[in-house]
Amino acid sequence: MTLIQLKESDRLYMNEACGKEYTKMVELLEDKDYLVLDKSARGVCMQARGCVGFLSFYDGTRVNLLPNVSEVRSDDGSANMLMEMLYSIFGIGTRNGMTENLFEFFIKVFADSVSRLIRCGLRSKYHLVSGNEKAFKGRIVFNEHIRQNFIHKERIYVEYETYSQNRPENRLIKTTLETLSRISTDSSNLKRLKTLVMEMEEIPMSVDVDRDLSMVIVDRNMVDYIPSLFWCNLFLKGMGLAGASRDNLSYAMIIDTQSVYSAYVAKMSTNERIDGMYQVKYNAEVINKGDSKDTSVILVDLSWNFYDREKDRNINDAELLYVSAPGYRAIPAANNNRLRSMAGSYLSDVLA
Repeated sequence: MTLIQLKESDRLYMNEACGKEYTKMVELLEDKDYLVLDKSARGVCMQARGCVGFLSFYDGTRVNLLPNVSEVRSDDGSANMLMEMLYSIFGIGTRNGMTENLFEFFIKVFADSVSRLIRCGLRSKYHLVSGNEKAFKGRIVFNEHIRQNFIHKERIYVEYETYSQNRPENRLIKTTLETLSRISTDSSNLKRLKTLVMEMEEIPMSVDVDRDLSMVIVDRNMVDYIPSLFWCNLFLKGMGLAGASRDNLSYAMIIDTQSVYSAYVAKMSTNERIDGMYQVKYNAEVINKGDSKDTSVILVDLSWNFYDREKDRNINDAELLYVSAPGYRAIPAANNNRLRSMAGSYLSDVLA
């Protein structure tokens, strides 16, 4: 496996690292203005522009698109800077260490949502079951009973309802857990995914993902399921991961750099405030090349909101929160990017 760390200001020459087979992935990202392709005497090179993320190719080559926070001097490198920001934004503990890239991070986000769901209790529903049983329950289906039990008088064909967790939402979650356990390369994620699968061992896998997705019911009793089902839909249908393995899949996960800086500055600026509530929101779009899903790009849209209880208003200005944070700190030299400089100020304290 080849791992390449690519900062926003760096260039990666395709003929040195990747090759022509990655043209499909690069074209998808170039269309969204997240990659710039240039030609020079050394060959075609690509440069990330305004994004952080992760590219994985089926031959094992992996490219980390990292932020260029020149204000921070740290031995941990830009990869840890990105993970530090994301773990803080989403309020995820780092007791078991940090994941290695953006895709693994959002697998952890999905696993956390499923873990919370299991702690609260998976929803069950009534299912109509029919069969040739040894004991009477429900009601007798006379036509089938006469047809099947003309000789076997010890049995009775009945139809009855059973209350179980075998419902489309739970089947989709288990299928996603199983699928990600085949693709993930992070040891802590693999352990977590397998543990969650074991906790859902009585629930069968989804046989028809599209059918189960169409049967999903989201009402006031299923609000807790929304985050988990969002990722199920993204991974299984959007990326077409059902039945896939890490050996035949190329994918990328991308976030706009400025949205990460903004959310991180807002989170760090409100950590000690008790007069409001910080909330992170996210959405994602999957783009594929034509009808093929062997190459997928996930574009994550990250946003945040801080509700000020005293003034009864929502604040979406990270710089305003920065200057009004407890223990005021001056805005560092902007270097044409004020949000990056403010994020670098907090990262300098954390990673020093």
